[in-house]
Amino acid sequence: MILTLTANPSLDRTIELGGPVLRGQVQRAVWAGQQPGGKGVNVSRAVAGAGRPTRAVLPGDGDDPVLTGLDAIGLAHDSIPTGAPIRSNITVTEPDGTTTKINEPGTALTPARQAEVIDLVAGLAADADWVVLAGSLPPGVEDDFYARTITAVRQLPQPPSIAVDTSGAPLAEALRQSPDLIKPNAEELAELLAAAGLLEEAGLLDDTDLGPDADADIGPDADADLAGSAQKVGQLQATRLRTSQVRDIADRLESSPELTAQATRTLLNSAGARPRSILATLGAGGAVLAVPDGSWHGQHPPVEVVSTVGAGDSTLAGYLLARTDGDEPHVALARAVAYGAAAASLRGTGLPTPADARLDTVTVTPLIAPQAEAQRRQNSRHLNQHEGAAPEAEEA
Repeated sequence: MILTLTANPSLDRTIELGGPVLRGQVQRAVWAGQQPGGKGVNVSRAVAGAGRPTRAVLPGDGDDPVLTGLDAIGLAHDSIPTGAPIRSNITVTEPDGTTTKINEPGTALTPARQAEVIDLVAGLAADADWVVLAGSLPPGVEDDFYARTITAVRQLPQPPSIAVDTSGAPLAEALRQSPDLIKPNAEELAELLAAAGLLEEAGLLDDTDLGPDADADIGPDADADLAGSAQKVGQLQATRLRTSQVRDIADRLESSPELTAQATRTLLNSAGARPRSILATLGAGGAVLAVPDGSWHGQHPPVEVVSTVGAGDSTLAGYLLARTDGDEPHVALARAVAYGAAAASLRGTGLPTPADARLDTVTVTPLIAPQAEAQRRQNSRHLNQHEGAAPEAEEA
C-alpha cells in the first residue's frame, strides 16, 4: 500500500484558453474543470488508477469539496477536520502547453492539528510499503513538519520506505532524517545544493556566479564567521544567489543529464544530511535517478504538452508503483518517465493510467558524471602510458 500525506491540499481548477494569456483583457475559456488535488492526493489518484491500494491523508472537513470529490472517485482517505475550507489553486493553460499557476496559501494548522496529522500518518504507516510526504506546508506549520513526520513513522517496528516531494526549507529539514527518496525538479535541486553548500563541489558554481555586492548584503565578516561549516557556507551561497541565477543553474541541469547526475551524486555522497536516493525531474528532458550504486537517465520522445500540472506527481507515482512491483531502480525509472510524459498530455490535473504510459518508448541510459568521466579517462591514460600504449584520444 502507498500512503500519502498532503499537508496543504487544494481544489485544483483548470482553465484552458484558445490562445495566449492577454493581460488586462477579457478572455473566454474553451474548457474548464476541477479535481481534488495537492501533490500527495495526485500520487494517490495515479496509484489508484493503476488498481493498486493507496490511502490519502489530508487536513480538511468531511463536507469540503475536496473530500467529497475524493468520495466521488472512490479514493480511500483519512482527514483531520480544520473548520475552514481547503484552498483553491487555479491553472491557466495555453495551446502551446504554457502553464500559469496561481496558488492560494492554504488553511493554517494549529500545533494540535499538526500533531493529530502526524499521529494519523504514523498509525496508518504500519500497513504501507511507501509513505509519501508531498507538497507545500500551510501557514502556521514549521519547516521541520515533514522531518517530524519521518521521525514518527520510523519509530514503527518495521517502518516503510519514505519519499519526500517538497521544496525549499521543508525539503532541507526533511533531509536531516535521510528519507529513502526525494523527487526534486531542477530548480529545487539547485536550491537544495545551495542550501547544503555543495554547488561548487557539484560543478555548478564559481565566484563569477555570486553577486558583486553580496558581501555588502550579509556583512563584512560573513566569510570568516561562516568558514568551517558546510551548512553556513550553504547559507552564504543561498544568500548570494539571485533567483535568476538559480534559474540559470536549473536550466543547465535540465539541458544536461550528465551534469544532473553529478549534482545528485554530490548530494548522495555529502558528509551532511542526505537522502538515500534521488529522482530528479528535468521537464521535457526526462528524469535522472541516482542511487548509491548507479545513476541513469530516462527519456521519453516528445509529446504534445497540454498541461504540466501533476506531471511530477505522476512521475513519482510511476516510480513507486514499479518499486512496489519489485522492479530494480533503473527499470522503475522507465515507468516513472512514461507516467510523467503521459500526464503532460492530459487536461487539467489529469492523472495517467497504465494504458496511457508508453513504457516501450522510454530510453534508459546509464550515466557517468562529467567529473567521474574525466577521472576515468585520466586513469585510462596513465594505464596506457604505463603499458606503452598511446594515450586515449580526447573527444571533440
